[in-house]
Amino acid sequence: MAGDKVEILPDHIRLTLGIRDVLVLRNHDAVPQVFGPTLMMPGQSFQLPFEQPAVYTFSCTAHASGQMIISVDPFPASPLARILWRTQELWWHAHLLAIHLRYRYDI
Repeated sequence: MAGDKVEILPDHIRLTLGIRDVLVLRNHDAVPQVFGPTLMMPGQSFQLPFEQPAVYTFSCTAHASGQMIISVDPFPASPLARILWRTQELWWHAHLLAIHLRYRYDI
């Protein structure tokens, strides 16, 4: 039902400067949603670039908790740090895929 609180959007998103540092949100709901100071109408997209590593907290009406946390990590400096970053990213994407499949197919 439109406007229902359904946890398919993660409440904590990790970004990395220089690799993936722009958050893109799309409102696929049939009702408006608020993200931070921005009102997103149905079908509307919003892009938010980050330039500093930090942890940001935004209000978000798409979450039951009413907030979303964005962690922006610095660019991995050494080759080993980049390998560890890629390993964490693989795990993170597998986790998000599992959440999506549970939601989509009610597993």
